[in-house]
Amino acid sequence: MKRGILTGFTTGLLMATAASACPTCRPDVVATILDEHFWGRLSLTALPFLILVIVLGARFFVAREIPPPVPVKQRARKQGRERSR
Repeated sequence: MKRGILTGFTTGLLMATAASACPTCRPDVVATILDEHFWGRLSLTALPFLILVIVLGARFFVAREIPPPVPVKQRARKQGRERSR
């Protein structure tokens, strides 16, 4: 079990270093990624996360318990401003 995990990890490291170490291809890849469509692709990538945050935020604010309003007389008594009759 450990040997298989170690072999997979080592293979992944070797594959990643071989792909990122190519000095001939790197400028072409960077130029292709950072072209005029970069911001559109980035916004489409981030859109699901934005929708998830909006939905979860809406559910949080709808589901939270709002305390009932305190009557005026009780508020005045609490602050020590109740009028004596």
